[in-house]
Amino acid sequence: MRRTPLPPPPPKRRSIVPLTLLTATLLALSVAAMASGRGGKAKPNRTSLATPSGTPPMSKARERRLTIFYTSAIQGTLEPCGCNSDPLGGIDRYAAVVRAAQKQGPVLVVDGGNTLFSAHGLPQQKRDAAKLRAQFLAEQLKRLGLAASALGMADLAAGPDNVALARLAVNAEGKLVQAAQLHKVGDIQVGLLGVVDADVADAAHLKADDPVEAATREAQRLRAQGADLVVAVAAVDRPTARKLARKADIDFLVLGVASEEGMADPDAVGGTFIVGAAAELQKAGRIDVVLRPSDSKGLINAGSPQTQAAVRLDVEKKMASLNVQIEQWQADPGTDKAFLAAKQQELAALRSERTALAQPWKPPTTGSYFANTLIPIRRALPQDKQVTAAMRKLDQAIGKINLAAAVPPPKAEPTRPHFVGDKDCGRCHKQAMAFWKTTVHAHAWKTLVDGGKHADLECVGCHVTGYGQVGGSALGFTKGLENVQCEVCHNPGSMHVAEEGLEEPALVRSQTPESTCLQCHNEKHSDTFNFEAYLRDILGPGHGEAARKRLGNGPTGGELRRAAMARAQAAGQAQAKGL
Repeated sequence: MRRTPLPPPPPKRRSIVPLTLLTATLLALSVAAMASGRGGKAKPNRTSLATPSGTPPMSKARERRLTIFYTSAIQGTLEPCGCNSDPLGGIDRYAAVVRAAQKQGPVLVVDGGNTLFSAHGLPQQKRDAAKLRAQFLAEQLKRLGLAASALGMADLAAGPDNVALARLAVNAEGKLVQAAQLHKVGDIQVGLLGVVDADVADAAHLKADDPVEAATREAQRLRAQGADLVVAVAAVDRPTARKLARKADIDFLVLGVASEEGMADPDAVGGTFIVGAAAELQKAGRIDVVLRPSDSKGLINAGSPQTQAAVRLDVEKKMASLNVQIEQWQADPGTDKAFLAAKQQELAALRSERTALAQPWKPPTTGSYFANTLIPIRRALPQDKQVTAAMRKLDQAIGKINLAAAVPPPKAEPTRPHFVGDKDCGRCHKQAMAFWKTTVHAHAWKTLVDGGKHADLECVGCHVTGYGQVGGSALGFTKGLENVQCEVCHNPGSMHVAEEGLEEPALVRSQTPESTCLQCHNEKHSDTFNFEAYLRDILGPGHGEAARKRLGNGPTGGELRRAAMARAQAAGQAQAKGL
């Protein structure tokens, strides 16, 4: 990749070559229906994508190709919690995906911002570890060839001095930001620019101008210097992004705002395509661009297998709803026959569309186009072994920092129960203890040790007993309270033990509310959780046997989890083959 500094803007604008709209003749009827409305009105000063500025026309048989990888709101997340059935994310897997593509052809890597730290703030006890993760993440992105990144508020969580990546911002001045750039990627000239939000600029002590005016000016300059494509990065809200898209001569605008799902279908505004990946590296964005020497000017959004599948699902939902309505109308003697016939024709058209959408996705045969895909970063994807090894070393370094700063939990007052651990429980409740040892709760701590996360503040709390509670445990102070023991569900047991179970009133409970489970078995960490199903796993001989019988037959938590993991594995294997 060659980077060229930009000379001053020319005194006159270049000639205008407008973009064409997406037409149904470019794709099969199904794909055209899927992509309709995604084309945008051409802006002034759009340069033809068919032939690079200042060069003679190419052979018609030749195509110029480029793959753009983009991320949004990584927020310092190097890898996901591994407790879900299908955990998404991981900088090591993302690196493997990008490097595999780099072996196939020209690749550009960009980032929308809010990259380094959590958007939810940075507690003092997690500050040093978060800074190490941010530095590691920045280094890995640089090694992947990161060409552009925007500045977001989350990047400033540890202060302006800890913004570890150079950021593009054409509407601001200061040591943290850089001007627009021109990169030669393969045989395509790519202009890169970024903008910074006014509030972020203030927090970073930057002098900022209007982002729309600045982006419009710099996009024009990039076009004049031969940019075939202009890519912008911005950690801004959607209304601001749409203003930028309407005014500035940009092809792709990568947003850095947090989104759980990302934008599978780009938002076409004024000839610009706004894209966004899922937060925390759960899904990375990939844009495959094909520039052809043809009469067609501008980029066509050709969809992708992913978007085609989503449209097919939407069509099937419409068919199911219309089927129900038609059956109701047919049963009603007063239904107008012409109306019913029209609805039946509508259903037939949907069936035809579904059949067409079932065909393999194909790109357009003429014109320049792109295909945008969000790639779920699944556990089944390969890892970059060097990055994975470096992550494990980072875990050790972070663990040392956390342990050095660890403080014991507050002690309980003499009249207040505290946690005693399962050894005291087991003296009387031998059968219950024997059954508990067969459950996954009894091995919760081992999973952390095996994964090198036993000194990670993000993980420990759900794998020990009494974490963060008075008379309980804390990171570095877990001896005797490792694993999810009796007292997690039944309350601290010191007084119960001292009174040999005869205290009045009882200080331990036999019925545990679902809210206790949800502290850890939530959507982020336990996606298959179902209260009754999971109870079937932890109730048995000597431990709620009668309650287990009342629950009766039905799925267990283990069965739900194994089924979900099998589905995730199948999806991941299919995805890996596609990549």
